[in-house]
Amino acid sequence: MNKQKAIGQWIIWFVFLQSALVIHFVLGGGFPEGDNATEPMAAVVWAACIAPILIATGIRWLVIPKLQDPSKLFIAMILGLVLSEQPIFISLFLIGDEYPQNQIAVLMVSVMSLIQLAPSYLTPGYKLDSEV
Repeated sequence: MNKQKAIGQWIIWFVFLQSALVIHFVLGGGFPEGDNATEPMAAVVWAACIAPILIATGIRWLVIPKLQDPSKLFIAMILGLVLSEQPIFISLFLIGDEYPQNQIAVLMVSVMSLIQLAPSYLTPGYKLDSEV
């Protein structure tokens, strides 16, 4: 892959990473504060937040290392990034202000998922599984 495409993918990844925080400030009005409601949050909402993260993790560690075509690598990276940011929207719109600590937890997990999707496989010296 040429250097310009690699730099472009690093920039796209960085924009997604920064947008996770921007989304919280623009749509959520900043970081939520306070204590959670006394009743536990619905399990289906937790599942809706965790499932995309698990799929994005699978894409990063099971799919991306097997891909050789640069366009397919790019598509897989974008898909993983989108899935990693989806829980932030779920937390802002479905969890709501009643569970501010849960919103922060979802934000932290989403950011960690975005970090794992950094296109490190485009750096010089990185070996794909098929090259070993």
